[in-house]
Amino acid sequence: MPEKPPSLRQRQAQLTRDEILRAARRLFAERGYTRTSVRDIAEAAGVSAQTVYDSIGSKQALVAKLNDLIDAEAGIPAIARAAAQSGDPLQVAGLSAKVARAILEHCGDILHAVVTGAAAEPDLQVVLEEGRRRHVAGARSAVALLQELGALNPAVDPEAAVDTLSAISDAQFALLLHQDYGWSLDRVETWIATTSRALLLPAS
Repeated sequence: MPEKPPSLRQRQAQLTRDEILRAARRLFAERGYTRTSVRDIAEAAGVSAQTVYDSIGSKQALVAKLNDLIDAEAGIPAIARAAAQSGDPLQVAGLSAKVARAILEHCGDILHAVVTGAAAEPDLQVVLEEGRRRHVAGARSAVALLQELGALNPAVDPEAAVDTLSAISDAQFALLLHQDYGWSLDRVETWIATTSRALLLPAS
């Protein structure tokens, strides 16, 4: 049996949650995690503080959802799906570069806020750890897909490839190249893609 579509009440509740998360994401990026209260988030979202608690929970619960928000804003599921469906080893090997570029382009402000605040805020450290877990899982999927396509360099150990690919395409590293070294987004993406392909694909 097909699932029933969400009711009007459910849709409205989801819209409220989305608006609260967007407000939290914006304020965390602008003010930092410590200087942002649930009351501030509620005011920015146009709801009461109680609605924030009822819809999502505490400030810790809000920040725990940041990785989902970053994935959605950067369009990561669509990027990964397009590379997987292409069957093109060059696209698959360059997937992590596209993801890093998208995160910097659409979520660089919140990534910067989380990275700079994590040293003092355990809640933000949890966000970074979950983001890294997802990133490594994505790198593992890319390497596995190249193996399925028969396109992974036979001289490369798959586990070592996952580790190295994860390291060179980590969003925090990409942020460092962009903000501290002044690389353009194009240069960041091109370097990661070129380096990833040299690592993963057989020499032509």
